[in-house]
Amino acid sequence: MHLPMYACILPDLSYQFATQEYTGMVGWQGELNGVPLARVHGEESLFELQHGMMLARSQGTATLSWQPFVEDAGLWLQLEICWNSVAELFIVNAMRTGQAAGRMFAQHPEQGLFDYTPQAVMLLDEDNRIYRVNASFSEISGYAFEDVVGQGPGIVTNRNIAAEMFDHLWQQLMLKGYWEGELWNRHKDGHSYPAWYSLMAQRDESGEIDGFVAQFSDISSAYGDQSRFSHVSYDSLTGLPDEYMLLERLNQQLLRDSLGHRGRGIILLQLQVVEEDRESLTAAIAAKLSAQVREGDLLAIDQERNFVFVLDDCSDEMVLEQFAERMSGVLLERVDETEQPALADYAMGGVLAEGGSLSAELMLDRARLVLRTPDSHNGFRMYDATLGSGTVFSRETLSQGVADGWLQLRFNPFYSLQGHHLVAADVALTMNHPTQGILTPEQFIPQLSRYGLLHDYHEQLEQQLLPLISLWHRFEPFNHLCLRLQDEELFSADVIAQIIRQMVKAEIPPQRLMISLNYEQLQLFPEEVDEFKALGVLILLDPQQHPLDRLPARLLPDMLLMNAALVEQQMRDDDAIRAVSKLLTIAQENDLGVMAEGVRTTGQMARLTQQGCLRMSGKYVGSDLSIKQLIERLELEN
Repeated sequence: MHLPMYACILPDLSYQFATQEYTGMVGWQGELNGVPLARVHGEESLFELQHGMMLARSQGTATLSWQPFVEDAGLWLQLEICWNSVAELFIVNAMRTGQAAGRMFAQHPEQGLFDYTPQAVMLLDEDNRIYRVNASFSEISGYAFEDVVGQGPGIVTNRNIAAEMFDHLWQQLMLKGYWEGELWNRHKDGHSYPAWYSLMAQRDESGEIDGFVAQFSDISSAYGDQSRFSHVSYDSLTGLPDEYMLLERLNQQLLRDSLGHRGRGIILLQLQVVEEDRESLTAAIAAKLSAQVREGDLLAIDQERNFVFVLDDCSDEMVLEQFAERMSGVLLERVDETEQPALADYAMGGVLAEGGSLSAELMLDRARLVLRTPDSHNGFRMYDATLGSGTVFSRETLSQGVADGWLQLRFNPFYSLQGHHLVAADVALTMNHPTQGILTPEQFIPQLSRYGLLHDYHEQLEQQLLPLISLWHRFEPFNHLCLRLQDEELFSADVIAQIIRQMVKAEIPPQRLMISLNYEQLQLFPEEVDEFKALGVLILLDPQQHPLDRLPARLLPDMLLMNAALVEQQMRDDDAIRAVSKLLTIAQENDLGVMAEGVRTTGQMARLTQQGCLRMSGKYVGSDLSIKQLIERLELEN
């Protein structure tokens, strides 16, 4: 199979990205990212390449024959250069002369000239039926031409893709004439894999659609551990869908519900058993519960070994309460004639979707919060707004929390998709309240400040970070800890100086600590930022769509953060796409790196990768870690 040779080139005439095949073709040792063209190519080759880029920028695309090495007169390539005005970069697709002929397939399919392209290609008639495929199609999909001729493209795509996604795709194809994005395919052998699609509608002279061209590539290799991205994954003990599969299906269902104005709810069931009986009881109860699930409902198991019921057409709390009551009866039944009841203690929590405003992840988080309340034990409790944020604590409660071990470090890991290794982590000292559950610093820092308890909180932060700091020298690829400070903390941030002292003692450079701020904080606390920079600390800035040219030079950040809201919105909003492009342009103009947070879907990851952002965090690339889990992960990687 021919592997793609393509690269992205920035207007400053340096490479942003290149595939390994392209890098090898031009004879470069190592990665091309950030390398100027002049260091890679000879004078004549560089001139031809720049000439093609100039044409592409004025015309949109350019095609030229190109000889990368004057010394090798036998190696000629055909380059297709496209100028992407949104991302402001050149996309160069290099093909050997045999492969180049494949690009004529849409205009002259009868000549069989598209057999050499590395992408799978389907040619479809006006009725959306396949009448031709190329060799790469069979290699990637497993289907021979005889398997698919006369069929619709759905024979290749995963059957679980939401109908709403296809409606959106089809609408774009009709209105704009093209669609590009990520879909999940199903191989002939049954396994699923992510594919990047480019679809085009072909029109005749009268403007009527007379056919379609569909190209796709298997993009599994871009994601490292492919087992993480399988949309069909089951728990090995119970055979039930695992948490990842649960979240994928529930998010699809919530989308359909929001369009059809239907209701949906979940119930989280936690078993409270002795550890030596856990596996046997979990498996036995899974079999009993499976028999109680209605058609259209879903029973799954999450990462914490809790059962999750997803109830279809759930209009109000009464439906959840009645179902929970029925499940309580099942739990009191005997496992068999000789055994005790299946379970003595359990907890159940329910959450209703709020008119499509909740994600599957948030529903599951809320249900877990309910399980931490006494009312859910051996009974059932619904989530309500009094749980979590908005709660006012007394000084005594907060003082007890700081002193009695309620504070726990949580790390949100950032991964680099170049090798898929852990490069940074956003650290937060959360509060595990006995009845309110996990509280984020945003929820209690203002009250700690009001009661004069911030100093005690910061001492806990410093002490809990010490085990990681003492081992950090062993984890060279792990570049940065990112500490996100609230406004109240910026008034008195002595803790940063204390952490830097501990790092210096451990021979860790101060530059490996980052302070995460937003644009407003940068403007409100310039003197504090000056102090951080004087200590050698780096600044990770969420620019909130503000230009950096308004900032004085001393306040310029060292890296930019693409926040979770922007990551999410750019998947459906053209304004957000432009905002992302602007952020990436700002980073490029100021020679800054970019990290994206909150990545939770394959589409978001693929879009960011295509845009050149390869450092990201979020549930899709890695869940939150305790300090013990973080150290274990780093030890495995190193």
